[in-house]
Amino acid sequence: MYFLKKLKWLMLACILTSMSAQVSAHVLKNTTAQVILRDGQVEVKVLTNAEHLISALQSEQAWLMGDIDKLMPTNLSAEQQEEFAKNALKQKTSLRVNQQVIVFERVTFTTSNNNEAHDLEIVFQAKHTFTTVDELAISFPKSLGAVHASFVKPQYKLQGAGDTAKIKF
Repeated sequence: MYFLKKLKWLMLACILTSMSAQVSAHVLKNTTAQVILRDGQVEVKVLTNAEHLISALQSEQAWLMGDIDKLMPTNLSAEQQEEFAKNALKQKTSLRVNQQVIVFERVTFTTSNNNEAHDLEIVFQAKHTFTTVDELAISFPKSLGAVHASFVKPQYKLQGAGDTAKIKF
């Protein structure tokens, strides 16, 4: 009986040890986007994985399913791939402010050489002429996969020296 109790505890310890080896820090692998609304402009910062994006733009299956309009050739240089991706993303990313379509004027890519899941930052910039924005709608291309988006509308206040700023959300 004593031996069985020891064996149970030993087995429990082994199971817990083996399970804890599989636990690791959670890194969000999906694409993330931050949509920032400012006076007269909208900026969309997208963080994604470059290899996944290129693979999606070169996928014949995605092209056949209508997820992408044009297949990216496999023999492009890095600069040509970037230009192709910029055009494809600009064409398929849709932004509406107060139910009016807004065209992105500028798209920039910034890559980082670290081993993180998100090694590509894509920044879309657009201008609008609305004094007040009541509604914003954005859709991302399927080539980015699922996108975790956050929306930011800054509130600007002049705060006097020593004053407390009170902001309602």
